[in-house]
Amino acid sequence: DLTTEDSLWQNFRKILERNNLAILDGKPLTDGEFRRVQTQLQFSNFFDAAKWLSGENGIAKVEVQREDSSLETIRLNVIHRDHIAGGKTVYEVVNQFGADKKSEMDRNRIFDVTLLINGLPMIHIELKNRQHPYMDGFRQIQKYLKEGQFTGIYSTLQMFVVSNASETRYIAAAQLEKLNAKFLSKWVTANNDAVNDYLRFAEDVLSIPAAHRMVMQYSVTDKDKEALILLRPYQIHAIEAVKA
Repeated sequence: DLTTEDSLWQNFRKILERNNLAILDGKPLTDGEFRRVQTQLQFSNFFDAAKWLSGENGIAKVEVQREDSSLETIRLNVIHRDHIAGGKTVYEVVNQFGADKKSEMDRNRIFDVTLLINGLPMIHIELKNRQHPYMDGFRQIQKYLKEGQFTGIYSTLQMFVVSNASETRYIAAAQLEKLNAKFLSKWVTANNDAVNDYLRFAEDVLSIPAAHRMVMQYSVTDKDKEALILLRPYQIHAIEAVKA
């Protein structure tokens, strides 16, 4: 039922306040205070969002100057990098989100599927039917980027997925000029078997805890290129094998 930006922000606010009950100490955020939180979470690019998500000791936070002068400035915990499938982490799936056009020359858009962590969009999925190539989904994302659709609360995205059901690929979120199709990755199992079917891909990569680890632990920020990098399957399997 989260199909507008306002409903996404209100959902995020509810989760944020619930996860910070002790810090808020019975005094919920005012509308003005929440607007300042919103400002901190509207990033100019996905790389800046990734740097913020890396957090302080694994916790991404926002700072709020309370409007009540008797209260101190507080820091609210937004996402815990290591709270996977538990702790203070909420996972949600949004579909048919309505994105308003950014200029008169554009069109209103309907996004296919977005995965949220603690109310913030993390993984965006564009789906096509089997009669169309999966690259049509990639070109759709390029079009959204050109139109400036992934802004506001959607500026926190870290990963794109495109699929036509029988072929599926993933790529790190990037601005239009840096989103290169050559970095589209196919998922393979630890035995190097290709995973093409979208349902099997969802099971292996987009379920919990896999999706959380993908955007929070198996991503790297390249400071020189100011780009976000998602690890390839063989790198992820190698890390998991060492951890085991």
